[in-house]
Amino acid sequence: MSACPHCSQRYEGYRVVGLRAADATVRDWLDEHIPVAMLFCRGCGRVTLMHPDHPSVQRLQPEAPVETMGQNIRTLNVDLDEIQDAALRRQFEGEPE
Repeated sequence: MSACPHCSQRYEGYRVVGLRAADATVRDWLDEHIPVAMLFCRGCGRVTLMHPDHPSVQRLQPEAPVETMGQNIRTLNVDLDEIQDAALRRQFEGEPE
């Protein structure tokens, strides 16, 4: 499986990624604490998910992660007055001046 099953172009590498815990249909073959290998086809743009220990994945070179480390910034898409939970509202209130 070192080639894309859709267009037969050879994979160049893989990235280890996590899956959402609620996506049981994708990870029913995988322990929830083990990440998966994502193989991205540069020919057709499709993604294949495989177990990172699979021999086909192990033959590929690991690619650099696409995520960058940074500070998380939480934003709201509603007015602050609409948040009924006081603890949550305090997280978004500005510093007292």
